[in-house]
Amino acid sequence: MIRFISLGPGAAEMVTLGTLRSLEEAQKVYCFAVGESSRAAEIIAQLNIDQSKVITVKIPMSNDRSKANAIYDELASTIRKEHEAGMNIAVATEGDSGIFATTHYVMDRLMEMGVECEQTPGIPSFIAAASIAGLHLVKLQERLLIIPGKTTAEEIINLTSEGYNLVIMKLSMAHDAVCKVFHETKDLQFHYFENIGTTTQKYEILKEMPNNFPYFSLMIINRPSAPKGELFR
Repeated sequence: MIRFISLGPGAAEMVTLGTLRSLEEAQKVYCFAVGESSRAAEIIAQLNIDQSKVITVKIPMSNDRSKANAIYDELASTIRKEHEAGMNIAVATEGDSGIFATTHYVMDRLMEMGVECEQTPGIPSFIAAASIAGLHLVKLQERLLIIPGKTTAEEIINLTSEGYNLVIMKLSMAHDAVCKVFHETKDLQFHYFENIGTTTQKYEILKEMPNNFPYFSLMIINRPSAPKGELFR
Protein backbone atom coordinates (compact mmCIF):
# COMPACT_ATOMS: atom_id res chain seq x y z
CA MET A 1 0.00 0.00 0.00
CA ILE A 2 1.30 3.43 -0.96
CA ARG A 3 -0.16 6.23 1.13
CA PHE A 4 -0.87 9.69 -0.22
CA ILE A 5 -1.09 11.73 2.93
CA SER A 6 -2.48 15.19 3.68
CA LEU A 7 -0.64 17.54 6.04
CA GLY A 8 -3.03 20.45 6.41
CA PRO A 9 -2.13 24.03 5.48
CA GLY A 10 0.95 24.68 7.59
CA ALA A 11 0.73 24.24 11.36
CA ALA A 12 1.88 20.99 12.93
CA GLU A 13 -1.21 20.84 15.16
CA MET A 14 -3.38 20.61 12.03
CA VAL A 15 -1.82 17.26 11.06
CA THR A 16 -4.17 14.36 11.82
CA LEU A 17 -3.12 11.41 13.97
CA GLY A 18 -3.55 9.13 10.94
CA THR A 19 -1.17 11.24 8.88
CA LEU A 20 1.35 11.36 11.71
CA ARG A 21 1.25 7.58 12.03
CA SER A 22 1.77 7.19 8.26
CA LEU A 23 4.79 9.49 8.41
CA GLU A 24 6.28 7.53 11.29
CA GLU A 25 5.75 4.16 9.57
CA ALA A 26 7.04 5.18 6.13
CA GLN A 27 10.56 4.29 5.07
CA LYS A 28 10.52 7.07 2.49
CA VAL A 29 8.38 10.22 2.29
CA TYR A 30 8.25 12.09 -0.99
CA CYS A 31 7.28 15.79 -1.09
CA PHE A 32 6.98 18.23 -3.96
CA ALA A 33 8.68 21.62 -4.08
CA VAL A 34 7.46 24.69 -5.92
CA GLY A 35 10.52 26.76 -6.74
CA GLU A 36 13.10 26.38 -4.00
CA SER A 37 10.77 25.49 -1.12
CA SER A 38 8.42 22.68 -0.18
CA ARG A 39 5.54 23.57 2.11
CA ALA A 40 4.97 19.85 2.75
CA ALA A 41 8.59 19.32 3.81
CA GLU A 42 8.39 22.40 6.06
CA ILE A 43 5.36 20.95 7.85
CA ILE A 44 7.04 17.56 8.30
CA ALA A 45 10.11 19.32 9.73
CA GLN A 46 7.90 20.57 12.61
CA LEU A 47 7.15 16.97 13.59
CA ASN A 48 9.40 14.42 15.27
CA ILE A 49 10.06 12.63 11.97
CA ASP A 50 13.42 11.34 10.76
CA GLN A 51 14.35 13.96 8.17
CA SER A 52 16.77 11.62 6.38
CA LYS A 53 13.82 9.74 4.85
CA VAL A 54 12.15 12.89 3.46
CA ILE A 55 12.87 13.37 -0.25
CA THR A 56 11.94 16.62 -1.99
CA VAL A 57 11.11 16.54 -5.70
CA LYS A 58 11.19 19.84 -7.58
CA ILE A 59 8.35 20.44 -10.03
CA PRO A 60 8.85 23.15 -12.69
CA MET A 61 6.07 25.74 -12.84
CA SER A 62 5.36 26.28 -16.51
CA ASN A 63 2.50 26.22 -18.98
CA ASP A 64 4.57 23.62 -20.83
CA ARG A 65 3.62 20.52 -18.83
CA SER A 66 6.00 18.14 -20.62
CA LYS A 67 8.82 18.54 -18.08
CA ALA A 68 6.48 18.15 -15.09
CA ASN A 69 4.84 15.11 -16.68
CA ALA A 70 8.25 13.52 -17.22
CA ILE A 71 9.01 13.96 -13.51
CA TYR A 72 5.65 12.44 -12.53
CA ASP A 73 6.31 9.49 -14.84
CA GLU A 74 9.77 8.89 -13.40
CA LEU A 75 8.65 9.23 -9.79
CA ALA A 76 5.69 6.89 -10.26
CA SER A 77 8.02 4.29 -11.79
CA THR A 78 10.51 4.69 -8.91
CA ILE A 79 7.80 4.39 -6.24
CA ARG A 80 6.34 1.30 -7.90
CA LYS A 81 9.75 -0.42 -7.85
CA GLU A 82 10.29 0.52 -4.19
CA HIS A 83 6.81 -0.73 -3.33
CA GLU A 84 7.43 -4.03 -5.12
CA ALA A 85 10.66 -4.36 -3.13
CA GLY A 86 8.59 -4.23 0.06
CA MET A 87 9.23 -0.65 1.10
CA ASN A 88 6.62 1.43 2.93
CA ILE A 89 6.25 4.62 0.87
CA ALA A 90 4.33 7.81 1.58
CA VAL A 91 3.77 10.80 -0.69
CA ALA A 92 2.88 13.94 1.26
CA THR A 93 1.13 17.16 0.30
CA GLU A 94 0.07 20.29 2.11
CA GLY A 95 -3.66 20.83 2.54
CA ASP A 96 -5.82 17.90 1.46
CA SER A 97 -4.62 15.36 -1.12
CA GLY A 98 -7.95 15.51 -2.95
CA ILE A 99 -8.06 19.29 -3.52
CA PHE A 100 -5.77 20.74 -6.22
CA ALA A 101 -2.99 18.43 -5.03
CA THR A 102 0.05 17.86 -7.26
CA THR A 103 0.47 14.43 -5.69
CA HIS A 104 -2.62 13.20 -7.53
CA TYR A 105 -0.72 13.17 -10.82
CA VAL A 106 1.55 10.49 -9.36
CA MET A 107 -1.30 8.61 -7.68
CA ASP A 108 -3.22 8.44 -10.96
CA ARG A 109 -0.19 6.96 -12.71
CA LEU A 110 0.35 4.35 -10.02
CA MET A 111 -3.28 3.29 -10.07
CA GLU A 112 -3.10 2.93 -13.86
CA MET A 113 -0.18 0.55 -13.23
CA GLY A 114 -2.40 -1.50 -10.91
CA VAL A 115 -0.62 -0.35 -7.73
CA GLU A 116 -2.89 -0.07 -4.69
CA CYS A 117 -2.95 3.44 -3.18
CA GLU A 118 -4.59 4.95 -0.11
CA GLN A 119 -5.47 8.62 0.32
CA THR A 120 -5.72 10.21 3.75
CA PRO A 121 -7.77 13.36 4.44
CA GLY A 122 -6.41 16.62 5.75
CA ILE A 123 -7.60 20.11 6.65
CA PRO A 124 -7.84 22.18 3.45
CA SER A 125 -6.41 25.68 3.56
CA PHE A 126 -9.78 27.33 2.92
CA ILE A 127 -11.36 25.50 5.89
CA ALA A 128 -8.53 26.68 8.14
CA ALA A 129 -8.85 30.17 6.65
CA ALA A 130 -12.57 30.36 7.41
CA SER A 131 -11.87 29.39 11.02
CA ILE A 132 -9.20 32.06 11.39
CA ALA A 133 -11.57 34.70 10.01
CA GLY A 134 -14.57 33.48 12.00
CA LEU A 135 -16.48 32.96 8.76
CA HIS A 136 -19.55 30.79 8.35
CA LEU A 137 -18.77 29.53 4.85
CA VAL A 138 -22.35 28.54 4.07
CA LYS A 139 -25.64 28.79 5.93
CA LEU A 140 -29.29 28.12 5.20
CA GLN A 141 -29.70 27.85 1.40
CA GLU A 142 -26.32 29.34 0.46
CA ARG A 143 -23.96 27.44 -1.83
CA LEU A 144 -20.19 27.14 -1.75
CA LEU A 145 -18.09 26.79 -4.89
CA ILE A 146 -14.33 26.22 -5.09
CA ILE A 147 -12.71 27.49 -8.28
CA PRO A 148 -9.10 27.74 -9.51
CA GLY A 149 -7.37 31.01 -10.23
CA LYS A 150 -7.79 30.52 -13.96
CA THR A 151 -11.06 32.43 -14.02
CA THR A 152 -12.53 35.69 -15.32
CA ALA A 153 -14.23 38.68 -13.77
CA GLU A 154 -17.39 37.78 -15.65
CA GLU A 155 -17.42 34.27 -14.18
CA ILE A 156 -16.90 35.57 -10.63
CA ILE A 157 -19.69 38.15 -11.01
CA ASN A 158 -22.08 35.61 -12.53
CA LEU A 159 -21.45 33.00 -9.84
CA THR A 160 -21.82 35.40 -6.94
CA SER A 161 -24.99 36.78 -8.57
CA GLU A 162 -26.35 33.22 -8.59
CA GLY A 163 -25.89 33.04 -4.82
CA TYR A 164 -22.57 31.23 -4.57
CA ASN A 165 -19.98 32.01 -1.92
CA LEU A 166 -16.67 31.55 -3.75
CA VAL A 167 -13.33 30.13 -2.68
CA ILE A 168 -10.60 31.00 -5.17
CA MET A 169 -7.56 28.74 -4.93
CA LYS A 170 -4.34 29.32 -6.89
CA LEU A 171 -5.14 32.99 -6.36
CA SER A 172 -1.91 34.29 -7.91
CA MET A 173 -3.40 33.46 -11.33
CA ALA A 174 -6.56 35.52 -10.70
CA HIS A 175 -5.21 38.97 -9.85
CA ASP A 176 -6.58 40.86 -12.86
CA ALA A 177 -9.98 39.16 -12.70
CA VAL A 178 -10.39 39.80 -8.96
CA CYS A 179 -9.29 43.45 -9.32
CA LYS A 180 -11.88 44.01 -12.01
CA VAL A 181 -14.64 42.50 -9.86
CA PHE A 182 -13.49 44.52 -6.85
CA HIS A 183 -13.83 47.79 -8.75
CA GLU A 184 -17.08 46.90 -10.53
CA THR A 185 -19.10 45.59 -7.58
CA LYS A 186 -20.20 47.19 -4.32
CA ASP A 187 -22.01 44.39 -2.46
CA LEU A 188 -19.25 41.77 -2.11
CA GLN A 189 -16.65 41.18 0.59
CA PHE A 190 -13.18 40.00 -0.40
CA HIS A 191 -11.62 37.93 2.39
CA TYR A 192 -7.90 37.62 1.63
CA PHE A 193 -5.53 35.06 3.16
CA GLU A 194 -1.82 34.34 2.91
CA ASN A 195 0.28 31.49 4.32
CA ILE A 196 -2.50 30.02 6.44
CA GLY A 197 -1.27 27.91 9.35
CA THR A 198 2.21 29.43 9.38
CA THR A 199 3.90 32.10 11.50
CA THR A 200 3.48 34.57 8.62
CA GLN A 201 -0.23 33.99 8.03
CA LYS A 202 -2.27 37.02 7.06
CA TYR A 203 -5.99 37.76 6.89
CA GLU A 204 -7.87 40.91 5.96
CA ILE A 205 -11.08 42.07 4.33
CA LEU A 206 -9.64 43.99 1.41
CA LYS A 207 -10.36 47.70 1.14
CA GLU A 208 -7.93 48.06 -1.74
CA MET A 209 -6.21 45.55 -4.00
CA PRO A 210 -2.54 44.59 -3.56
CA ASN A 211 -0.26 44.64 -6.60
CA ASN A 212 -0.09 40.86 -6.69
CA PHE A 213 -1.06 37.69 -4.85
CA PRO A 214 1.68 35.25 -3.73
CA TYR A 215 1.56 31.53 -4.45
CA PHE A 216 0.26 30.46 -1.03
CA SER A 217 -2.78 32.72 -0.98
CA LEU A 218 -6.52 32.28 -1.37
CA MET A 219 -9.67 34.34 -1.31
CA ILE A 220 -13.20 33.86 -0.07
CA ILE A 221 -15.76 36.12 -1.75
CA ASN A 222 -19.22 36.48 -0.24
CA ARG A 223 -21.94 38.95 0.55
CA PRO A 224 -22.09 40.35 4.10
CA SER A 225 -24.59 38.58 6.32
CA ALA A 226 -28.09 40.00 6.54
CA PRO A 227 -28.93 41.76 9.82
CA LYS A 228 -30.25 39.54 12.60
CA GLY A 229 -33.93 38.81 12.22
CA GLU A 230 -33.91 39.29 8.44
CA LEU A 231 -34.90 36.15 6.58
CA PHE A 232 -32.60 34.69 3.96
CA ARG A 233 -34.05 35.08 0.48
